[in-house]
Amino acid sequence: MATLYGVGVGPGDPELITLKALRVLERVPVICTPHAQKGEESIAGEIVLAVLGPERLREKEFLPLHFPMTRERAALEAAWAEAARQVVARLRAQKDVAFVTLGDPTFYSTFPYLERAVRAVDPAAKIAVIPGVNAFAACAAAGGIAVQGDERLAVVPATAAADLAPVLESFDCAVFLKAGRHLDAVRAAVESVGLSEKAHLYERCGFPGGRQGPLAAFPVADYLSLVVVKK
Repeated sequence: MATLYGVGVGPGDPELITLKALRVLERVPVICTPHAQKGEESIAGEIVLAVLGPERLREKEFLPLHFPMTRERAALEAAWAEAARQVVARLRAQKDVAFVTLGDPTFYSTFPYLERAVRAVDPAAKIAVIPGVNAFAACAAAGGIAVQGDERLAVVPATAAADLAPVLESFDCAVFLKAGRHLDAVRAAVESVGLSEKAHLYERCGFPGGRQGPLAAFPVADYLSLVVVKK
């Protein structure tokens, strides 16, 4: 059987894709892109277009997979099962498949859900992960932030509102992912421990038009935003 690859395409800048990821994308005949809504553009797919170019992409099958932004378990499982059915059909036709995701496939991405669903359909499926550069690494580089020596780092989703202040108190550096929709909770946590001046927001880091600056300067932010608090 062919192989399903989970391919991390990096945080947004096409030049941050790894050589191994590029080689896999050049070789596979099928590229899957995740979509929260049917018909919407795929950010990861745009990165693939940038690195491969339109001529090479015309030789491949682009397979959009729908993963709704919902917590309704039945809807999610139905979407995963349908995606797995489409992927396994191509694997059984001896076509390698690459599922592309922003950042790294193992780090808060959709890929592990697809992997489990594919294994449920075919336990013997061949699956490989191609790691990618995480968004917080790109933001640290852009902001000149380094974690050194015995400093402790926490990387948590901003959705865990009740845990944000304790994280800030316990760690030397905290990264809050997916902060765009939870800015009020992040701001409240930062203010509650007196670290407002240490908090910086990175919006669409690595993309054209990306912004960065003090958290206080952002009343609202894009979904692709994270906050770094370094003591």
